[in-house]
Amino acid sequence: MKQINWIAALQQASSLENMQKSGITTIRIGIEGCSVRSARLFSKAEAEDILNRCQQAGLRREIVFNRLWMEEELPEMEAWLQQIQIWNPEGIVYMDPAVFLAAEKLGFQDRLIYAPDTLMTNSRDLQMMLDRGVGRVVLAAEITLEEILEIARKTDGFRLELQIHGRQVMAYSRRPLVSNYLQVIGKSVDNLRHRRDLYLIEATRTGKMPVLEEAEGAAVYMESTLCSLDQLSQLAASGIRHFAFDSLFSCDDELIDARKAYEAVLEGAEPAELKKQLEQRWPDLNYGSGYYEQKTNLTKEDAA
Repeated sequence: MKQINWIAALQQASSLENMQKSGITTIRIGIEGCSVRSARLFSKAEAEDILNRCQQAGLRREIVFNRLWMEEELPEMEAWLQQIQIWNPEGIVYMDPAVFLAAEKLGFQDRLIYAPDTLMTNSRDLQMMLDRGVGRVVLAAEITLEEILEIARKTDGFRLELQIHGRQVMAYSRRPLVSNYLQVIGKSVDNLRHRRDLYLIEATRTGKMPVLEEAEGAAVYMESTLCSLDQLSQLAASGIRHFAFDSLFSCDDELIDARKAYEAVLEGAEPAELKKQLEQRWPDLNYGSGYYEQKTNLTKEDAA
């Protein structure tokens, strides 16, 4: 079996050593002005320091560059890409097609990781992006385990990424949806754009869905924290080689605990017992299986 790339979204620079000890191989960071829905947004100076520390420690480095850029913001986007090119990270996560065109012009489109949220649901769309020259494509969260395995069978798993742990995005908009709602009902929330404890409850459901509003838009997340311990053996055997952990609504320590649990599964431990241990240590995270067994529509891989 080829080596797996274990990707961790970083919140605290002080966690780097423990992340490396847990088996994390890639550190992914968000940067102020470039990233949305990141575990934390680091300043330019902080990002440069973390990238240097990762390089010295032998960790791969990836930058989240996934905000949407308006026409008047394109010069700013290009300036950031030039800076990122100097930093020379191993990966750049993006979703705006303008980023691809600019990176192609600069000659490093092979470092790009295409992560367009809900769009990558079948092998033909995915292969088209790989053929364009991006280094990797992130599979959509809203597809089943069966569909994931089928896509992996038809494409190059070494260039596929899948989020296997953490909250999954259900919806995203550039509009300030929370602010708009609060304005309509005549209420306010202190420090809104830095809050991680706000949630929605649908009229027909009881689960709490975290909601996050930033300057670049608002996102709603699933009520449960994805935990793929039960599915890991099949996913690893599929050929997919990039597995991502997100800690936006948890913390670095929880991510480290999870990484150790996933390694234990690959070494033969019982997934159910490891999941139980995680639930006992982190009782508020509401672990679940996401969309692995839950079809969201009937037209994905078969329609391709």
